[in-house]
Amino acid sequence: MKSRLEKVIEYDAKYLPAINKNKTEAVRVDEKCPIFNYIHSLNADTSKQTATRCLQAIARHNGYSSFYDIDWREITSVDINSLINTLKAKNLSPKSISLYVSIVKSVCEHAYLLDQISRLQLDGVLKVKGSTGSRIKKHKIISRNEFEALLNLIETGNLSNKIKMIRDKAIFHLLIGTGLRRNELANIQISSLDLETNKQRTIISSQYLKIIGKGNKERYIALHPVTKAALEDWINIRGTINGPIFMKVSKSGSFVIKKDNALTGNAIYELCRRYNTVAPHSLRRSYATWLDEKGVKISRISKLLGHAKEVTTALYIVDDEEKAYEDVLNSLF
Repeated sequence: MKSRLEKVIEYDAKYLPAINKNKTEAVRVDEKCPIFNYIHSLNADTSKQTATRCLQAIARHNGYSSFYDIDWREITSVDINSLINTLKAKNLSPKSISLYVSIVKSVCEHAYLLDQISRLQLDGVLKVKGSTGSRIKKHKIISRNEFEALLNLIETGNLSNKIKMIRDKAIFHLLIGTGLRRNELANIQISSLDLETNKQRTIISSQYLKIIGKGNKERYIALHPVTKAALEDWINIRGTINGPIFMKVSKSGSFVIKKDNALTGNAIYELCRRYNTVAPHSLRRSYATWLDEKGVKISRISKLLGHAKEVTTALYIVDDEEKAYEDVLNSLF
């Protein structure tokens, strides 16, 4: 792919401030740029972030430091097939490869709409199929005992910063106790809660938490009393000022409630790494698996997770292989 795309797209455009290599690259504001047009055709902010991260990954897999180093006007079907082979050689999953190819095709479609590539060129690109096949992937989940050990680690790791300790415990209680996506958790506002305050303590008066999920779809998540108590502990420190529920906390325990100080989805992912636990999406899978183990119907779990299809939910539920063998052994004949 790189051999065909050595020209840098030149745009005299304003763009957002530069960011370091560990963060998502900024998308330049330019109505004549196919990347800008594609990203801003997406409805949800989370979709925009995902697509931007994928474009950044595509560039890096092909030796570029930026997706603006790729001349999208020169892409052909040969380049798409070359990209697929490169990604296969790097052992990416078929699902990831298909996603990357789909995003490249979408950018090319916007390049065509901007009259930067021909119809023949676009047709050639669109005919290329993404990677076929699938893998049986054993997703990680955590047990209830492992979750208790995680809470203990949060306590012992923050003995000198009680405020951060209470915040982090609330975050992980919500991840495992509601199955929220990390970006959904990061975007929760104090206005999503029904609060009552007396002289001693602020409490959450509702049994549900309102969430704005993928595609700006609204749903309500049931709050277990244990989860609600952990969140109330944090609210009583944070206060009821309007703004994001979770924000950065300094080493001294101080914090400021404002939009640009809110925790991001990436920051929540880094918290999982810091405490050496599974990733946020694996905590979401753990939530689904725990409910399934207790006999909750998959249709109900699907609604709680915000899935449009139950077949997606089924993929989230992790069966223990040894238990599956015992079920067959004891029940089949």
